[in-house]
Amino acid sequence: MVWNDSNIPHQITLKQVGLHTHVEMRIVKDVEPEVITLAVEHKVEDLINAWQGAAMPISAAFDDGNLYSQARVLFNLEQGCVVWLVNHIKLPCGNKMSADKLAWVPAMQAINGQLSAI
Repeated sequence: MVWNDSNIPHQITLKQVGLHTHVEMRIVKDVEPEVITLAVEHKVEDLINAWQGAAMPISAAFDDGNLYSQARVLFNLEQGCVVWLVNHIKLPCGNKMSADKLAWVPAMQAINGQLSAI
């Protein structure tokens, strides 16, 4: 998947496995990249068509200088959405690491910057 912002180093790949699509996201920070995955019951074409080239924020960002946290939606799909829970931590040495998660949220989509029932 290609991001609209070419400065975003994170990589998203999709792979059809039977009736599921495996979403793999490689989060690139200062330390070893974090790889997070999620299997959704949709065809890979559904996710490709839903991709907008950007993550849609659904919460305000929290940033105290050591912790950055925000919830974002990667894919709005017919029966729900794929949420990316972003957590970046600044280590004492100054490097940043990722502690992110992907989640499937049924019956909701990102609409006007918030999760809404569909």
